[in-house]
Amino acid sequence: METDLDALAVELRHALASEPVRLDRVALAIARLDDAPVRDADVLATLDRWAARVRAEVDAGAGGASALAAVLGGELGLRGDDERYDEPENSFLPRVLARRRGLPIVLSLVYLEVARRARVPLIGLALPGHFVVAEPAGDGALIVLDPFAGGRVVGAREVEALVARAGARLRPDLLTAATGHTIATRMLRNLIGSYQRRGRRHELGAVATLLRALDADDAGARRVLADLAAATDDRLN
Repeated sequence: METDLDALAVELRHALASEPVRLDRVALAIARLDDAPVRDADVLATLDRWAARVRAEVDAGAGGASALAAVLGGELGLRGDDERYDEPENSFLPRVLARRRGLPIVLSLVYLEVARRARVPLIGLALPGHFVVAEPAGDGALIVLDPFAGGRVVGAREVEALVARAGARLRPDLLTAATGHTIATRMLRNLIGSYQRRGRRHELGAVATLLRALDADDAGARRVLADLAAATDDRLN
């Protein structure tokens, strides 16, 4: 069955317009680009269960960041997929929850949604090349966790090193909360890269179309769609 991209764009915009932003719904909408069935109720129930476990840790006296890392990274074994990093499945929330493996941004999204449910203050940091999360600790300080590394605490020097590995320098704006729009478009760009490297033209076109619906000026999405259209014209001529 063909995905209704117009309906999917409406679903994404609705999730992004909610207050607070429903990142779980954002990820579920993106997961409809997968060829596997998406059962929203199962995904939401899993996040609810995990949040209840985190909340129990917090109520017992644990700090929010510590509770998230202990439950998600330790008890549940949620971490990055080093072996199959670039596979599209690592961008789809239902598969990530089932396998407990995924890309940094999707794992971070899980932390953010579990934290929201557990009433733990947490923000996403869209570092170049590596998404992480952080708990505000007062006086502008942040406790930074790397969900890809099982929720390990990342110190200030390591944050700088992560940014440097992407060829950038750490700026104050990189330590502010990423918006829902930033997270959604970054997830879609990850999928574009994955499908491009695999030559999966049909899926590539669908993701680029959805990204263009969220950001009409996205240069990457426009280029992909133009290249696909040109290739189609070449085959017809």
